[in-house]
Amino acid sequence: MSSRYMLWFFSLMVSYVGFYVIEHLFTIPPHKVSGNGNPGLLVIFLLFPFFAASLYLTFILIKAIFSTGLNIKRIAIISSIAILICIILTGLIIHYTNALVHSLGGTPTSPDSRIYRFGWFNQYTNSLYFNTYTFLLIHILSVLAGLLTCIRKPSDL
Repeated sequence: MSSRYMLWFFSLMVSYVGFYVIEHLFTIPPHKVSGNGNPGLLVIFLLFPFFAASLYLTFILIKAIFSTGLNIKRIAIISSIAILICIILTGLIIHYTNALVHSLGGTPTSPDSRIYRFGWFNQYTNSLYFNTYTFLLIHILSVLAGLLTCIRKPSDL
């Protein structure tokens, strides 16, 4: 396995583990009280370079794989599947968000809510942004971007 693939795999795994840790360890459950601010911010800042690297390397590897053997049908099929997966993941994210907001008692503007006046990014809502669905959606969008850069006009061939 080449070093490029190993670097991609390492950054992908570190960023996924980071998403998992933020979602499960640094998001306070709705039934608990927290007054310590958002400790997940430190982890988010530490893991951002790995996440950015995994997105960039995903884009570069997809572009390298599909630019050599340009088969427009194959790119169209993979793009269609990726778009379908993005639609499904978006639905799952919406469901996840609605369930969390419901369990928190409402939005930041609801006086009865656990997150009243906290804003949308706090220790109770880290998992809205850092979860498996979001991780997959962003990486599939990176795959789509890589695929789209491989499509050329017939005059460019």
